Parts: sequence; C-alpha cells; structure tokens
Amino acid sequence: MMKRWIQFFKQKAYIFRWPLLSGVLVGTSYIPFPPWALIFCYTPLWLFATEERRSLKDSFTAGWLTQFTLSLIGFHWIAYTAHEFGRIPWALSIIALLLFCALMHLYVPAAVLAGTWLQQRFSLSRTTTIFSIALLHSLFERVWPVIFDWNLGYTFFWAKIPIYNLADIVGFLGLSSIVLLFNAWIAVIWIEQTFVRKALTHLGCLVLLFAALLGAGQWHAMPWNEFNKDFRAIVVQANIGNLEKIYAEQGKGFEESIVNKFLNLTSQASQKFPQADVFIWPETAFPSYLDQHLLDRKYAQLLIQGLGPLGKPLLTGAYSKDPKTDENKDVSSYNGLFLIDPQGNSLDKPYRKTELLAFGEYLPFSERFPFLLKLLPFISNFGRGPGPSILNWNLNGETVKWGGQVCYEGLYPEFTRGLAQKGADVLVNVTNDSWFGRPFEPQQHLYMTLARAIEARRPLIRSTNTGISTAVLANGDVLQKSPLHEEWTGEFVIKYLKDAPSTIYVRWGHYDWLVLLAALFILITTGVLNAKSRRP
Repeated sequence: MMKRWIQFFKQKAYIFRWPLLSGVLVGTSYIPFPPWALIFCYTPLWLFATEERRSLKDSFTAGWLTQFTLSLIGFHWIAYTAHEFGRIPWALSIIALLLFCALMHLYVPAAVLAGTWLQQRFSLSRTTTIFSIALLHSLFERVWPVIFDWNLGYTFFWAKIPIYNLADIVGFLGLSSIVLLFNAWIAVIWIEQTFVRKALTHLGCLVLLFAALLGAGQWHAMPWNEFNKDFRAIVVQANIGNLEKIYAEQGKGFEESIVNKFLNLTSQASQKFPQADVFIWPETAFPSYLDQHLLDRKYAQLLIQGLGPLGKPLLTGAYSKDPKTDENKDVSSYNGLFLIDPQGNSLDKPYRKTELLAFGEYLPFSERFPFLLKLLPFISNFGRGPGPSILNWNLNGETVKWGGQVCYEGLYPEFTRGLAQKGADVLVNVTNDSWFGRPFEPQQHLYMTLARAIEARRPLIRSTNTGISTAVLANGDVLQKSPLHEEWTGEFVIKYLKDAPSTIYVRWGHYDWLVLLAALFILITTGVLNAKSRRP
C-alpha cells in the first residue's frame, strides 16, 4: 500500500515538475534570497499550463502546486508566528502553515486557469495566452485578500537594483507587473528557441529594455538627493521577550522592568549622542496607558521621572483609552503612538492603530457576534483608529509633521499615500517583530515597510522591539541597521525636504491597473481576430 502511494506521488511529481520548479524559483528569489530567477521564475509554470491539450484541471493544479511551494519556502515562519503569537501548539501551528500555503495565494492558479480557459475558448496562440496570464496575475494580486501583502517588485529594492526608484510612479505593485511581463517574455523566447534569429532578437530587446529601466531608475532618483532640513533621532531597541510582552499587556507583571529597561537604554544613548533631538521607542514599548487623563498612574509616573532629566521628547508606542470608557464594553483600549514631552504631556493627539491584525488584535466577526469573545477570551480586542493621521512636532520653531504607522500598517501602500497627502514630512514605523523568528520575516517586513519611503519619497524611521531597526532617506539610502534579537541603540541623522512635492504615485495611486486591463482587452481581442483569420 505504501509503495503504491509513493509511486503515485513520484508520478505526479514528475508530471508537474515544471510547476514545482516555478515554486522553488519564486520562493528562492524573494527576500531574503538574492533575486537570481526574478525574470523567469514563473516561466516554467506558464509554459506547462499552455501546452496543447492541457486540461483546465491540470492547469489549476499546476498553479496551485507553484503557489503552495513558494509559500512554504518564503513564509514558513507562519508556523512560528502561530505558535508564539497565537499560543497554538506546534502540531496545530504546522497545520495552520499548511492551510496558509494551500489557500493564501490562490490568485496564482486563478490566473493560470483563466488564461488556459481563454486559450481553449478562443483558440488563442500560446504567446498571447502567456502574456494574458501575466496580465491576469498582475491584476489578481492587487485585489486578492492576503494576510501578508507581498509582491516581486520589492526584490528590486532588496537587491538595490535601481529600477526600484520608479516605484514613486507606479508603486511596487507596478514594478511587480513589470517582473511578470518579463517572465512572459522569457517564456516566448523559450517557445521561439528553434527559430534562432527570432529568439536572439527577442532576447536582445529584452536586455536593452532591462538596461533602459536600470538607467531610468538611476536618473529618476537624482532629484531626491536634495535636502533642506534635518534632525537627529535616537532609536531604542530593548529586545523584550514574548512572555514579558504578553504578561505586561495583561497587567500580570513585567511592566516596571520593561519601562526601566527602555529608560536605562535611552539614558545611555543620550549620553553617547548628546546632540539628538528626539527618542523613538517601538510598538507598545510603554506597557500601559499614556493618555493625559491617565498620567497619574504608577508606570506613567515612572516614565516621567526617568524621561524628565533627559530633556527631550519621546515618540513611543503605548496603549490608549478614552476618558469615561465603559469597562463593560469589549472594545476599550487602542494600540497607540504617542508624542510626548519630557514631562509626559502629549505634544499632539496620539495616533491609534487602524489596520489591526486578525486574531492578534481583534477577533473577526466579534462586533456582529459578541459571544465569540467569550469563547476565545485570550484574543485581544483593540479598538480601531481613524485612519492615516499626522502628529505635529515643534522643532526649533518649525513644525515637523510625523506620519505614523504601527506595525504592518507599513505594508499598506494606500495608508502611506494618505499620510503623504496629509503633508507628512517624515514617516515613522513602530513595530514588534519578536513573534516571527529569524531570518525570513524580519528582512521581508523590513524592506516591504521601507518601500513606502520610495513610493512617497519621504524618509522613514523604523523602530522595533527585537530588530530590524533602521531608517531610509527619500533617495533610497538605507542607514545603519540594528542586529536581530539584541539590545541596541542608534542615532540617525534624518535629512528631509520640507514641503516636498507629491510623487505621481501619491497623487494617483495604482492607476496603472487601467493600462493593464486595457492591454489585456486588446491582447485578447487581437488574439481572437488572429485565430479567426487562421481558420480555413
């Protein structure tokens, strides 16, 4: 019986070897790997799916195997996160990972299935079908609901390939579309390989276009090397453990030791960098409420006593609560970002996190069905903030406008567009990546967050609990990075352009979907007409 099953899987693995290869190529070309197969990683899958007499079932299966494989390679940390953040046993965490890999990136097989159906329904040529699949994939990945919103455009920034500078025009999703079209072009070259001159012509044109994009990216970034303002920020990474974070959030201890640890590190950094203008702590670094009406509490007073002698403002994550909150209601607390002076006074209204993490910060459907909270009381249930908000900071008589992001709000391009449209001078992302292990997610999350600085052309400071803390300027220069899972402090000189112009991407967003949709329509229409002309 076992031999028959082994033989069955060996046979299927051989039949679907090219889709499996695509999954490996995509998974090993994404952060933190070098993008060695970036422009041909999906090519084996699309070649397989568009072969003659390929059934729709086989096409979908091929796409599913590709997305399962790439998900398992690139996002295996989901199991660790489920165990650490959700407090789920390891066996169930592995099951959660497998479910994630099975269901989360179904836009890959959906695009292949739709393209294969079009090929069979309208007798499209193989070349037309492959480019149609690339366009469908690009359109689907923009609307498909996912937990961790990634795309292949980020790899340009990770690898410092200058094409990433064009993200302030089309966004990183637009760059992902370019990657997918290059994959389709490589597939066409493979198909035409028996016609040597034609294949070489295609290859030469592809190389020239890639070189042109490199040059355009390098040239396009030059104007963003100009700055007219700067300030110095100290970022504090205290490396608080997960158990301490959980107990502190639940009010069961560790609050005082956490506050003292941050204060001690901040005091040491202040002595080392006396010219600094502001301190920045990560998400929920202060493990209690920091609202004005709650400053008389023990840990707020401890913070004020330690911060006062340092004489500089603090930007920190903390919890927030409205005055006269009904304690009987389920939603009473917020995950906030506070800008306070050394006496603890808020320099502006705190920002409250808007994009909450499902099952970590809220329970889906609990607003409609409150009884779910009683069934799963261990899941936090934070209130939802108002959307992109600005915190104003007076520095030497001039206002610096902070655009705050809490944790994975930095993964949402539209959120940062909103901050830029409200006039943010500097972006700041506070997060806690201690739940995700190493080394994949911290690197992925880092560059996906820093990418917002390129789209909006605003500097971004990233302060984390366990790393990676860093900063990036509007021209794409990434400054020093903190080590992972170590106590660390560092000073960043943040250069910026006051009242910087809005980028095309900030003004228009992902407008290029209209171009992609029009290209798909023209491609299919032309393919249908060509198919009719070939009929006897």
